[in-house]
Parts: sequence; C-alpha cells; structure tokens
Amino acid sequence: MIVVAATLALLLSIGLLCARRIGTATRLCALQGLCAAVALGGTDVATALLAGALNGIALPAALARSDGAAPLGVRGRAVLSWAAVVALLLATNAAVAPAGVAVALLGLSLIGLRSHALLPVVGLLSSQNGIVLVAAAQPALARPMALAVAVPLVPALVLAESWLRR
Repeated sequence: MIVVAATLALLLSIGLLCARRIGTATRLCALQGLCAAVALGGTDVATALLAGALNGIALPAALARSDGAAPLGVRGRAVLSWAAVVALLLATNAAVAPAGVAVALLGLSLIGLRSHALLPVVGLLSSQNGIVLVAAAQPALARPMALAVAVPLVPALVLAESWLRR
C-alpha cells in the first residue's frame, strides 16, 4: 500500500506539471498530500493523520480561497523542460524513498517551469509531500522527526506572504 501511494503521488506530480489552472494544481496537490499521508500511515498513524490534515486539507483549502483566475504560464522551452522531467523520472525507481525525492524535485521544478503568483506555494507544498514520502520510507523514524516533517511550515509562510502582497 505504501508503494502504491508513493507511486500515485509521483504521478500526481506529473499532473501538476500539466495543470493549466491554479485551482486544478491545488486539487492535485491536495490529493498528493493525502497519498503521502497514506504512505506515512504505514509507520506512524498519528503523524500521518496530522500530515493529511495539514498537507492534504488545510493548506490546499487556504490556497483555494486565494485562487487566482489567471492560467498558468509556461517559462522557457517546453521541450527542454519535459526532457529534464523525463531524465529525473528515469533516474529514480519505484521504491518509496526515490519516489519521494522525485516528488520533491518535481515540486521545485514546477516553480521554475510555470508562472503564477500562487505557484510557489503549490510547488513547495508538493516538495513537502515528497519529504513526507521520504520520511515514510524510513523504518524507525522517531516521532519528533516525523512531526517536523509533517508540518508544512515553508509553504504556509509563502502563502501568508502572498496574502500580504495583495
């Protein structure tokens, strides 16, 4: 079940790169957060519930409230961008930890490849979901470390900063 959730989160990362609207990207990122929480549930159920509530429900809901209507733009050359994404996916295999690393890197590449005022929040939240997947791959993760991984502090700070700019 953990590998299936991690693989689904990785596929949702590719969906994030293909999204045309910020609302669609937000919903995909919310589903990705729930998949990461399911993967974390194999090692620590309480922390998985916290990660699902924060990364899959609360932060995407706050992001949806500040939804911009502008479509997502593409930066740079699309062929070169997709070549980098394919190379990144080929460099990882289907295990949970490499999938988490790929999700984190794809989330960061989303910020560079697409343009929208709220996209840094989505990209950082996707990267946060990848970090949760990496934590899920650790067999004996201490609870304080798992709690530190589950809280999306950086994406929440970026969202707060974008609200202050309005």
